[in-house]
Amino acid sequence: MAAFDQATSAASTPRQFKPYPNPPAAERVRAVIMADERGEMQVLAPESGLLDVAAVRHATGRALRAHPYQVAEPTSAVPGVYGLPVLVEESLVTAGKLALASFEPGSFLQARGTDLLDPELAMTSGRFTQSIGTEPTPEDRADDLDRIGVTLSRFTAERLQARLDQTLHIPPLPEAARRIIELQNNPNFDLADLVRIIETDPSIAARIMGWANSAFYSPNPPAATIDDAVMRILGFDTVMSMALGMALGQTLRMPEHHVRGLPTFWLEAVFTAAAMESLARHMPRPERPSSGLCYLTGLLANFGTLVVGHVFPHQYASICSLQEANRHLPHTYIDQYVLQMPREVLTSALLECWSLPEAVTDAIRFQYIPDYRGANASYARLLRLTRQLLGTQGLTDQPPELPDAEEVAALGLTQEALSDVLKQLNESSTQLDDLAGNLSR
Repeated sequence: MAAFDQATSAASTPRQFKPYPNPPAAERVRAVIMADERGEMQVLAPESGLLDVAAVRHATGRALRAHPYQVAEPTSAVPGVYGLPVLVEESLVTAGKLALASFEPGSFLQARGTDLLDPELAMTSGRFTQSIGTEPTPEDRADDLDRIGVTLSRFTAERLQARLDQTLHIPPLPEAARRIIELQNNPNFDLADLVRIIETDPSIAARIMGWANSAFYSPNPPAATIDDAVMRILGFDTVMSMALGMALGQTLRMPEHHVRGLPTFWLEAVFTAAAMESLARHMPRPERPSSGLCYLTGLLANFGTLVVGHVFPHQYASICSLQEANRHLPHTYIDQYVLQMPREVLTSALLECWSLPEAVTDAIRFQYIPDYRGANASYARLLRLTRQLLGTQGLTDQPPELPDAEEVAALGLTQEALSDVLKQLNESSTQLDDLAGNLSR
């Protein structure tokens, strides 16, 4: 493997390639711009594979990392177009026909494998791409604890105990969270019970009041008390879910590492919660799920980030760098590659251990399985749609692709409803940002 010399990377005029409409997925080539203190590099890899950052670093002898994850113009896979050194996945060089990603979204240019080895450019090839299969989230959750046990034994000295939270050394639940969970499981609770719990935690009370009086709801007049916020604006279920989600979020600290370019945990959480609740309100009444459970599901949808960062901190650092280099893949594939299980398996098992509603644990566990037909399928499908919609705005780690029209229609929603929700979120973005900032303190 020849070492790259940044000094030899002078720009040359890229070859001209003809358009290649609708190429097969197996022929598509993507590009990732990676960099270290020595400069940048254009890395060409099959779109159908996972770019292994550690293998790239080994091949080049450099501490390369992909540019921050973001929703931006597609990166061109035409070699030399950026005037940078080029690293090509070895398997592409022998291909008879390739489709190089262009600057236009969804556009490709036709090439041969030999076209990637331009003698006028600083180029070399190597093996740094791993194949991926179908969606890695297993449909049967009966073996989830066994899967968790295998991963724990591989990366830690821990063994499964009677309670999963004790095995993972999760700090005890905050008092407010414990009392709200008990309240949820009590068929005889009333409004006064919930208000008393909220009022004992001033930070949760202040956040709920701030959200009730935000532009998202635009109450007239504004709520003056927790009772008023619950009864007139937010509703009992939503307030209970908000309070519980906020309390659970205080259980774990933010991981040391993160996916650069993505929103913070709490910013993603509050946008997902608000969007999922709002989408639910646009659904036909017979199919409409509980708005409160939708809010809680959205708020905890990415709770696995905190759990994995807490239990597997070193592996989570690898996951972050891989996500930056593979933004075309949902994180489930990367979790599977590193941990041998998606984070949702671990998260749903932990939330189930804490006795959270089954609708919430099922939605988080099965959100990436389109064919899931369980009792809580509507929650899982709505969560998947919510995260896809927010992915188009760079607010989740989902690839920036428009939601599937059939999935939208299957939930009784329309494209107009999606546009209305995005407009509502945009108009309330300042309040959502403030809420996320308060929750992160």
